[in-house]
Amino acid sequence: MMKLPALILAVAALAAAGNALAERGLLIRAAPLKQQPFLDAGTVAQLPASSQVDVLKRKGAWMQVKTGDGRQGWVKLLNVRTGGARGAGGGLGTLGQVLSTGSSGTTVTTGVKGLSAEQIENAKPNYGELERLKQYRVSTQSASSSARGAGLKAESVKYLPYSRGAGTQDDAQMQRRGG
Repeated sequence: MMKLPALILAVAALAAAGNALAERGLLIRAAPLKQQPFLDAGTVAQLPASSQVDVLKRKGAWMQVKTGDGRQGWVKLLNVRTGGARGAGGGLGTLGQVLSTGSSGTTVTTGVKGLSAEQIENAKPNYGELERLKQYRVSTQSASSSARGAGLKAESVKYLPYSRGAGTQDDAQMQRRGG
């Protein structure tokens, strides 16, 4: 039974060590320091390019950072280049850093990958998932009743002009819909 408290104490010590060895970052471009990890959050300050920051935490596409003058806030992940922890030579320091920041100090690259033409050609519908979606459907009467209850009213909206090219299958579909 003595081993469990010792293990808990060791993990707590590593987490504390990770805080002492916060990951360093360098802003690769000027960026706003936000109060929260949202684009529409208030701006604490405008940080110039090449500012040194300590990375405290990561959340999605954001990093919570502390500036050299002690201000804290959030910057977009893609504005920061990380280069490892202060004084960390790997081993327990890196483990402590992973526990406290979620990062080993290696640079992270994010990106979005679309579908290739071959993947689109070979796509197959998932009929099982389609059947699962049917449990969420409602009748027209039920939808209308809910809309009225919320104070919504029907409005007619014209389709936007379509200019992909004359004579396509999409044009025929638009005309059938009255577009």
